[in-house]
Amino acid sequence: MRHHHIPMLLVPSEEEHTWSIYNALDENFLELKLSLFHNKRFSGSSHGWLVIVNEDYTLTLHKPYFISKDDISASKTSVHLPCFFPPELDNLDYDTNDETDPEEEHFAHEDDSDPEDYLYLDSSYHVLKVLITADPLINPNDCTIVVKYGGLGKLAFIKYGKDTTWTKIEDDQFRGYEDMVYYKNQIYVHSRGKLASFDPCKGTIKLIAPTIFSLRATMKYLVESCGELLVVERFLYFFEDGYERITKMFIVFKFDFDEAKWIEIESLGDFTLFVGDNSSISISATEFNVQANCIYFTHDEVGLPTKTNESCDLGVYCLKSKSLKLYCNLDSTTFHRVYNRPPIWILPPNGY
Repeated sequence: MRHHHIPMLLVPSEEEHTWSIYNALDENFLELKLSLFHNKRFSGSSHGWLVIVNEDYTLTLHKPYFISKDDISASKTSVHLPCFFPPELDNLDYDTNDETDPEEEHFAHEDDSDPEDYLYLDSSYHVLKVLITADPLINPNDCTIVVKYGGLGKLAFIKYGKDTTWTKIEDDQFRGYEDMVYYKNQIYVHSRGKLASFDPCKGTIKLIAPTIFSLRATMKYLVESCGELLVVERFLYFFEDGYERITKMFIVFKFDFDEAKWIEIESLGDFTLFVGDNSSISISATEFNVQANCIYFTHDEVGLPTKTNESCDLGVYCLKSKSLKLYCNLDSTTFHRVYNRPPIWILPPNGY
C-alpha cells in the first residue's frame, strides 16, 4: 500500500490529555497540539485511526483531523466497538501444562512471564497492537479489525458492521503472535518466526512458511513495502536494572512466495519504514524528501507499568551504514510521561 502522507509522531505533552505532534520531515514539533480526552497509552494506530481501550474494555477508534494552528476546534470522528476480553476472563483458558513445540524451543524463553501478572495491567495495556484492513467509515464492508492482546500475544478479530462480538484466532500450531499486516487483500500474521495467512470469513489460519532462525530478535514487525512483504527484526539491549533499554540494530527480510522462504535484504531501496505500536508504514523517501533505506522507530511495547522509566528509545536506523541516531530529542521531564503514554506514529488524513 502506497501512503500519500508522511507519518506524524504523537508525543505526550506536559498537559494532561494533550499530545505534541512531531514532523519527521522537518525534524520539528508542530505548533498545533492534539487534544483528546485520553491520558493513557494508545493501544494502536492503523489507517489514520488511533485505538483506545476504555475502562470497561470496549474499544474506541478515533480519527483526529490535524488542522491549521489558527483553528483550535479540532474535528474528530469516532467509531465504537464491542467489549473485548478482559484479562481476568481471558486467562481462564491458559493451559499451564502446555508443552513447547520442539520447533519453537529457540523462542521458549521469550514468553516466560506468569500470565497472572497481566491481571494487574490497566485496560490500555491489555491490547498491544491493532490492524484495520480498511477505513470503517469509507469502506465498512471491507473493514476487519485484528487485535493483538494479552501477555502471551494472542489474536482476536471483528468484522466491522457485521459482527457483534469479538472472535479469538486459535490454533495450536500458532502461539505468541508478534505482528499482523494486510497485504494484497490478505491478512498475514507472524508467530514466533512462522508466517501464516488468516481468513476472517472462514475463521481459519494457514501456515505459509515455517520458523526462520536468524539471530534472536526482541521484536518483529510485518510491513508491505514496494509491493514486497517484509519482516523487520529489531534487537534491543536491556540494562542491568531491567527498565532501561536501547535499540542496537535491525535486520530486514523479504518473503519469496515462489520459494516459500524469507530472504535477508541489505537495502529498502527508495523506501523508509516507520515501526512501533502502529501498523508499520512504508513511504517513498524521494517523494517526501526524507533519507532512504532507513527505519524510524519508537519506544513501543512498554509492558508492565512497574515504575517510571527514565529512558526513551526513539531513533532512526540506516540499513546501509548500520548506524543509528536519535531524533525528536526529548527533555528529561518528558521521559516519565513516555512510560504511561508512549509515542506512536499516525498517518494524517487526506487534505492535511
